[in-house]
Amino acid sequence: MKLSFSSILCLLLTLFSFLRAFLLYLSSTKDLKLPNLIESWYSSQSTFERNPLDLLSQTFSLGDSPDRLFYFVQISDLHISKFQSKGHTTHFLHFLQSVLPVIRPEFVVVTGDLIDTVDRTRTGSAQYLKEWQVYKAAITEGASDIPWYDIGSNDCFDLLSWQTENNLYKTYGRSANLLKEGKGVYSWKLSKEFGEYNFVAADACPIKGPSRPFDFFGYLTANTMDKLASTVISNRYNHTFLFSHYPTITLSTGTTDDGYGFKDLARYISAYFCGHLHGFNAGLGVTLKSYDSETDSLELELSDMKDHGSYRIVAVDHDLISFVDVDLPIPQIPPLTNEDKRVPLTEDLKIIWPSSKLRPAPIVLITNPKDARYALPSKEPLKIAQTSTHIRFLVFSEYEYTQLKAKIFVDDMRHPFIAQFTGDNSSLPLWTSSWEPNDFDDFKTHSIRIEVTAPDGQIGVGEALFRMDRLRINIESGIGEWITWSNILQLLRFLSVFAIVAMLLAILIPKLYLDYERRHLVDTHLRNMLLLYVHEIDCGIYQSIYASAQKTIYIWTHRFLQFSEEQPNTWYMCFIFLISFLTMPWFYAKFIPYGSNDDEGAGYFFLWGLYFPGKQWVPLDTWLYTAFELIFTVNGFILYFIWKSSDQYLFECKGLGQGKNRRTSLCNRTWFQLLVILYFLWRVTDLIELVRWYGDTWSMLTFNLLVWWLVGVTIVLFYGKDGIVSLIKANQKGEAIGQHLDICQSCCQAIGETARGPFNVRTMYDSNEQHPPLAEYNEDSSSDTSNASITRRNATAGDE
Repeated sequence: MKLSFSSILCLLLTLFSFLRAFLLYLSSTKDLKLPNLIESWYSSQSTFERNPLDLLSQTFSLGDSPDRLFYFVQISDLHISKFQSKGHTTHFLHFLQSVLPVIRPEFVVVTGDLIDTVDRTRTGSAQYLKEWQVYKAAITEGASDIPWYDIGSNDCFDLLSWQTENNLYKTYGRSANLLKEGKGVYSWKLSKEFGEYNFVAADACPIKGPSRPFDFFGYLTANTMDKLASTVISNRYNHTFLFSHYPTITLSTGTTDDGYGFKDLARYISAYFCGHLHGFNAGLGVTLKSYDSETDSLELELSDMKDHGSYRIVAVDHDLISFVDVDLPIPQIPPLTNEDKRVPLTEDLKIIWPSSKLRPAPIVLITNPKDARYALPSKEPLKIAQTSTHIRFLVFSEYEYTQLKAKIFVDDMRHPFIAQFTGDNSSLPLWTSSWEPNDFDDFKTHSIRIEVTAPDGQIGVGEALFRMDRLRINIESGIGEWITWSNILQLLRFLSVFAIVAMLLAILIPKLYLDYERRHLVDTHLRNMLLLYVHEIDCGIYQSIYASAQKTIYIWTHRFLQFSEEQPNTWYMCFIFLISFLTMPWFYAKFIPYGSNDDEGAGYFFLWGLYFPGKQWVPLDTWLYTAFELIFTVNGFILYFIWKSSDQYLFECKGLGQGKNRRTSLCNRTWFQLLVILYFLWRVTDLIELVRWYGDTWSMLTFNLLVWWLVGVTIVLFYGKDGIVSLIKANQKGEAIGQHLDICQSCCQAIGETARGPFNVRTMYDSNEQHPPLAEYNEDSSSDTSNASITRRNATAGDE
C-alpha cells in the first residue's frame, strides 16, 4: 500500500505522539508505583503477615447486659467559613452545643474539609486564619473532654508543601502532630477487656495543594501505602476501621514495596469511612454506601455538616458493627441576623455560641438484630444473633430514660415484649427487649422498626432489615451504590484519552484509505457506494427496520471520508491540535499563588496531570477538566466541521424529484449558525473562568492551547467551507443541485440515461479523472429497479 508523503508524515506523528503520551503517563504516576526515596515522608517497609482473630467461632450471648459494647461518632465536611452565614459554622456549633453532649461517644473523627477556604465570590481559595481560629476554639471549648481526631482536604489547598507557613493545619489541627509523626498515616487503638480495635486515618491530600478548581481528587502514593500497610496488617485486632476524606471513586492509590494494592489492604479492614461528595447534593447522601464481596468490607460515605448537618454514630456490639446517619433539625436553626456572627469569635478568640440549643428527636441505633445489608460474613460473628435473648438498641436523647417510651414493630406487627432501659446512665444508653430469634429463622428477610417518643412529642425511629440465616441482603441503594462502587477517576481518564485517540483515528484512517483508493485505481469509490446505499434506502429499494440507522451511518461515513479532501486546511488544524492536546502542556499557570516567588507555585497543565518544577506531578485533577473540554470544546467543533464536508444534494436521489427544489443542510441554516455561535461563546466562558481562577491574563491567554484552538475554530466558522461569511455572500440561496449519481438507476432514469455498472463510475469529485473502459451493465436481469439494485449488490459482493 503506497501512501502520500503527507499521510506518512501524519502516521509517524501519530505513532510518536502515542509513545510520548505513554511515557508521560508513566512519569506522572511514578509516585503511585515506586517509593520516592527523597520525599520527607518516605519510610521503607517490610513484608507483614497477619493472622486475623477468629471472631466467627465466638460463643458469647447477646443478652440484656451493657457489656462488649462501645460507639463513636464521625462527622465530615464542616467547611467552617468566614463568608457564609447559612450552614457551615452554624451547623458545627449547634452540633457541639446540642448533640455531642447527648451522645457522649468514645471519640469523634472528622473526615476532612475542616475549613471552607473559599473566597467571597466562591471562585478562588485561600487559607483563612479566622476559619482555623474558629475551628480550634470550637473543639477546645465544646469537646475538651472527648478524644478528637481530624484529617484534611480543603485544608491542603494552596500549599506548596507541609512545611509552608500558610499550612495552618500544623497549628490548628487537633491531629497535626500525629499526622506529621506518622508521615501521612496515623492510628490509635481502643483496648477493651473484650478486644482490641484499630482505627487508622490516612491523609490522601496531594503533595502540592493546588487552588480551586483542580482540587477534587486525592491519592495515596507508594510511600503512604507502605505506611498504611504497616499500620493495618501488622497486628491482630477484632476490627480495623479506616478513615480518609476521599471515597475510593475519587482516590487513586499506589502499591506498596511488597505489591499490596488498596484492595489487598481492604481485606484487613472492616469499614472505610469517608466524606467529600456532600451527598452529591441530589438526595443521594443516605445511599452512598457499598459492600465489596471480594474484600468483605464496607465503604460508607457520609453527607456533610456544612449543608445537611449530618453526623454518624457507629456502634460495635459484641463485634457486630451498626451505624445510623442523622441530620440536625435544621428548621429549628434561626437564620443569622447579625453579619458579624459569620465569624463567631470574641476579641480574645472565644466562641460566641448560639443563643439557644436545638432539641432533636431521640436517636435510635439498633445493634441486634444486625442490619443484614451491612453484614460482614467473614469478619463479624453473625451467628450469635441466632442464640440471642434480647433485641438491643441505643437511644440518645436529652431526656432521662424514664421519660421516654419505646415501641417495637417486627414485620409491621407490634412486638409483644416491652422495651426496658438496661444500660449505664453515665455512658451506655442501652435498651433491650426479650425475643425469640428462632421465630424468624425461616430463610426470609424481616424488618424491625423501633419508635421512641420524647416528652415533647418528637419521635425517633430506627429501622433495620435482618435475617437469621446469616445471609447478606443487597444494599440496593440504586445509583448511590453504583457511584460508590464505580471508579470516577478511571472513567474520566478513559473518556479523556478515548476522546483524543478515537477522534484522531477517526480522521486519520479515512485519509489513509483515500490514498489507497487513489494509488490502486479502485473502480468504484467507497463514497459513491455509500451514496448509492443512501439513495436506495430513500427510494424504498432497501427496506429494513434498521434502515434509518444504517442511512445515518452511511452519511456520516461519507462525511468522514470527505473531510480531508473537502477541507484540507481544517483537517490539518484538527490533526495538529489533537496531537498537541495528547502530548503537550495545555497551559502554564500559577496553581499555588502563595509561593515565595512568582515561579514557585507555577506549573504546566498536561492531560496527564499538573507538572511542577523539580519533576513533581499531581496526576489527578486534570482528568475532569480535560474530559469536559475535549468532548465539548474540541470534538464538538470537529464533528461540526465534518458535518459540513458533504453537501446535502449528494444524498438526494433525483429519481424522487428531490432535485427540483433547492435545499440547505441543517448545519448551514441561519438559526443553526446562531446556535453554533452561542455554543462557541459558552466555551469561551470556560477560558474566562480559568483566568479568574489563576490570574495573569496575559500568560493564560497567550500560552494556552485551548485559546489557540478557539482562534482556529473562529477562522473556520467564518471563512471555512460554508462559513458564515460565504453564506452571507450567497444570500442564503441554498445549495446547488449537482450531478446525478451514475450508478444509481433511479437518478439516471430521472434524466433519461442508463445507469453505469457499479465498478465504472464517472466520479462527481474530479471530472478530469481518467477511468478504465466502461463495463457492460447487466440490464437483462430485470427491468425493475429493485432487481437491478440486487444485481449490482451481487456483482459487488462477487468482485470483493
